[in-house]
Amino acid sequence: MLNVHVPKNFACADAEGTVAAAALRLGVPAPWVGLLTGAPTERAEIATAAADDVRALVVATVGLSNRSAAGLSARAAWLPATINTIAVVDADPEPSALVNLVATLTEVKTDVLRAAGVRCDDDRPATGTSSDAIVVAATGRGTRCRYGGPVTDVGWAAASAARG
Repeated sequence: MLNVHVPKNFACADAEGTVAAAALRLGVPAPWVGLLTGAPTERAEIATAAADDVRALVVATVGLSNRSAAGLSARAAWLPATINTIAVVDADPEPSALVNLVATLTEVKTDVLRAAGVRCDDDRPATGTSSDAIVVAATGRGTRCRYGGPVTDVGWAAASAARG
């Protein structure tokens, strides 16, 4: 997984090509999942958490210059200031549990922004930015997880790590 820093004024004509060039430069072999961000990647937040025998690692970069409220803010072109969340769980979740984990991590992101008082330019509470991304990966080892909601072991571990 690559979280590639780009300049704030980056004109994203070819996101995949930009990430591919970074992967080549860094020696990261395919396949890979790539994210772009204008947020300083060297200031990424990294946290871990565990619930019983399930462990989670979350890495997040946060840029807030294009705050938005999902379904309320106007549609916008892609901007590089974004909230990118990468979660890796040491478990064996079913595909549906991975989808659940994306929703669980989105709940955490929105709650953290609300608690911090982050607002859009029109003063509505921000739910994120217009270009947020979440990637969830699993080791495929250990506990089989059917669900990934916030009260499951895998969901709780990922959510707790995302809260830092």
